[in-house]
Amino acid sequence: MADNVPYWWPKGSNKWGFNPHKALKPQLIASAAQMAFIFGGFLLALYAIPRWPALAEDRVLVIIATACMTFGFAASFVVIPGHTLPPRLPLIMTILYRLGLGLSFTAWVTAIALIANGYGTPIFIRDVPIVAKHHSLGDPSRWEYMVSARPWPGSQRVVDIEVTGSVYDRLEAPVTAIHASQAELEAMRDVAQVRLVLGRGRLGFDWLKSAGLPDGQQ
Repeated sequence: MADNVPYWWPKGSNKWGFNPHKALKPQLIASAAQMAFIFGGFLLALYAIPRWPALAEDRVLVIIATACMTFGFAASFVVIPGHTLPPRLPLIMTILYRLGLGLSFTAWVTAIALIANGYGTPIFIRDVPIVAKHHSLGDPSRWEYMVSARPWPGSQRVVDIEVTGSVYDRLEAPVTAIHASQAELEAMRDVAQVRLVLGRGRLGFDWLKSAGLPDGQQ
């Protein structure tokens, strides 16, 4: 029967990467720890993101995520030196592995930051102007409804905030393209208001609890 172990895998190891010449228990613990790191951050992020979403511009979130990804990728060379990887491992697989570690690191940072920023923080209400609205594409029963709002007093910056379908229908606002530019949105005039229920984040970012109609419009 042909050996199906990849040519780059160390001799003496099975296809799962366990070395028969070493104790099995420490190898199982190490493998479990790696799986917990790789997948745990994503699970925690799935829990934190819908509960304490940071109210921030997309470009700010992209910059933070890119910085975390870059740091995680670079740190992987220190935490997991190249000589510990299987010999003759193709370069593309090495890069993908380290990018995966960087992505997992980013998920952990995101989840921990959102929880630290939002958990147990005081709630307050702010009525903010909107300039437009739009919904997602595809099946109408699965549409996501968004309003383009100016959530920061004294700032022209606009961000998309999700609302319910009933709130969306009751807001008199022009419908824009999904990917309308920031410059285009900033140039538009205020046409209505939404009431944001916000949390006072510890890390400097307010987080959005919910969005609805101000008193008198409900």
